[in-house]
Amino acid sequence: MPLSVLLFVLASHVGRQADGGAGSALLTLFLGFLALIVFITAGIFFVSGLVRALRHGYRARRHRAGRYTARELADRAEREGREAWWHHARALQRALSNQRVPAPIPVWDAVARPGELFFIDHHVEYARYTGQDVAYTQSGGFFFGHPLFVAAGLAVNAAGNAVRRSSAEVAAREHWREWGTVRLLVSNQRLLCDIGGRWLTFDYAAMTAVYPEVDRWTLVCQFDSAAPLLLRGPAVPAAAVITVLMTHGSSAVQQHPSLASLAR
Repeated sequence: MPLSVLLFVLASHVGRQADGGAGSALLTLFLGFLALIVFITAGIFFVSGLVRALRHGYRARRHRAGRYTARELADRAEREGREAWWHHARALQRALSNQRVPAPIPVWDAVARPGELFFIDHHVEYARYTGQDVAYTQSGGFFFGHPLFVAAGLAVNAAGNAVRRSSAEVAAREHWREWGTVRLLVSNQRLLCDIGGRWLTFDYAAMTAVYPEVDRWTLVCQFDSAAPLLLRGPAVPAAAVITVLMTHGSSAVQQHPSLASLAR
């Protein structure tokens, strides 16, 4: 039996059993009101479910007819792009594991070094792990009058200085900064990033640690004399495979734990 009907029956039963007192009347009114709320809530859930079903059906018919919104087209293009780059990274891992060199790509603006071959040219997210210099000003004050007034003024002044000092410490703390989208070139010698028209070089020989998180589409590289580098995006798993090859050797391409998901 639906809850609303049960509540109405209970309210009627209470009304019949009551002696006509105000308490019984209030209880009957409360139960009736509660049943009404339950009925309205159930109606809202029913209508919202019906709207979702109709919307889903309309979208399915629209997709079958080949009609997509601009947002849906962009989402599909992004999804297909990620899938294509993931398959490319898997194929690259298999090729390098079997000692097969992939075909290089032409790059006309960046000048290649002797013997340098480029394999990836794509836009990715970029960040560096750095701190920054922060200055803050301590405020002073001269307080004259009742001792309680002077003490309160000094306390407020000290609290303000503490807040400013704490904010400055947080701002100066090291974390990922300089976020942006850059063009990434991956060669057999280095990672090359075009940042606002300025090329930055990250040589494999200068790397002291490499963290390829391909499941998160991310690669982090550490250096002896430069801030750590973070790259993220669809092309990064393939870039990570080449980076691991050039920093850890050909056996690591298949054995590195963070690249295991590419082999599955």
